[in-house]
Amino acid sequence: MVWQQLGEELPKGGNFLTRFIGRAVFQTFGWKVEGEFPNRGKAIVALVPHSSNIDFFLATAFIWATGMKASFLVKHTVFWYPLGSVIRSLGGIPVDRSRANGLVADVVQQFREKSKLVMGVTPSGTREPVREWKDGIARIAAAAQVPIVPAVMNYKTRTVHFGQLIEAVSEVGEIMNRLRAEAVNGVPRFSV
Repeated sequence: MVWQQLGEELPKGGNFLTRFIGRAVFQTFGWKVEGEFPNRGKAIVALVPHSSNIDFFLATAFIWATGMKASFLVKHTVFWYPLGSVIRSLGGIPVDRSRANGLVADVVQQFREKSKLVMGVTPSGTREPVREWKDGIARIAAAAQVPIVPAVMNYKTRTVHFGQLIEAVSEVGEIMNRLRAEAVNGVPRFSV
């Protein structure tokens, strides 16, 4: 597989070793990437569907393989010692899902303060099957005026598919509809 060269706008991270490890993970497990990650300094990556802990390892492998620097939201209960330090060093940001604590405002503030930020979010909010995705991802995108990059995991074909960039949309319902459409396009017979 030929790996995409990152555009100049994207935040960079990692080194030769992390790129080697990330690419080896994809090769060893037979995964491939369809599409290209857009050259945007700020973006939200919508990882769908979030159905397994393997998603985390594949996302980390992709980030390492490309040399990108990214952050991601993770439930706060996994930030115990010593795992918490490792997750933070990988870009993890703890989220307490049990209470409304202004997460959208906090993430929007991070986008405003940083010149470059790529952040991964799972609209389902959990690995369990859900009837409806949480719309926090769309509220963040609308408030921070950042695009959403749909990253669809297809376990049958072992493919990470980057869908069409969702941008210049400020209505939360429309953003969610476009995200659902990209998920269906990336994984046939997938419903949300």
